[in-house]
Amino acid sequence: MDDPVAAAYAQALKLLARREHGRAELARKLAQRGWDRDHVDPALQRLSDAGYLSDARYAQARVAELQRRRYGPLRAQAELRSRGVDDQAIAEAVQVDDDAWYRACRAARAHVSGNRSPTTVAERSRLQRQLQTRGFTGAQIRAALGKHNSDDA
Repeated sequence: MDDPVAAAYAQALKLLARREHGRAELARKLAQRGWDRDHVDPALQRLSDAGYLSDARYAQARVAELQRRRYGPLRAQAELRSRGVDDQAIAEAVQVDDDAWYRACRAARAHVSGNRSPTTVAERSRLQRQLQTRGFTGAQIRAALGKHNSDDA
């Protein structure tokens, strides 16, 4: 291709065909492949204008994946922020008090403990730390460690 913007657009489109990307992540990948910023920016703008590139859609897809993998909202926020997603898209995608996060926390608890209630303070502390490390809030952890009802899991 003679037009470098069109070539960068085509490369970005190939990446987007595999999975959703955020704008910053796609710009970084194109730069790693040797594309000049002067060619990348117009190509990404064309993708955005065509509806192929959306930080909001990327954030929603990534949040759904993290929930499925039993990670919490704090982890989702940090990961999206580290990938260059803007704060507004993060706020729209990650509703910390959403029931889906509570379900993900209960699922993570069940995965870690096998639905066994901790019998000692040390076991409870270990379980709390593991859930906290996965990015769940204190309220979500307390709810998951409360009286466990197998119908909720």
